[in-house]
Amino acid sequence: IGDVMKEIELKSQEELYERIKPALRSKRRMLKQSGFSNISMKDIWDYLRLNKWLQSYGLELCDMVDDILHVDEQLIVNYCHNKYMNKNEKKNEEFDEVDLPKLKSWVMLMGDDLYDNTKW
Repeated sequence: IGDVMKEIELKSQEELYERIKPALRSKRRMLKQSGFSNISMKDIWDYLRLNKWLQSYGLELCDMVDDILHVDEQLIVNYCHNKYMNKNEKKNEEFDEVDLPKLKSWVMLMGDDLYDNTKW
């Protein structure tokens, strides 16, 4: 039989992501069935990468697949909620800190032409 269990060498996070994509796809489908349709495979990947795998040592591919399939859905939901709420808060803060200029006319860019509403 020889060398049945070959060690897999992954050269980048992108390569690892592609390798575990089927498990991420399955978890996303499970989340969708539970009513969480806005959570993406990248959200699941980011949650586990930042909150579980970053502190792990000697992690094997089978462990990662197991983590993906068995992570508590509510942890991912909370992570996504906090992630997107923080982005929205930062956007609001940016608008609060900047005084917007007073515009004389509303201008809209369409294709290569510039349209000015004062001509309408």
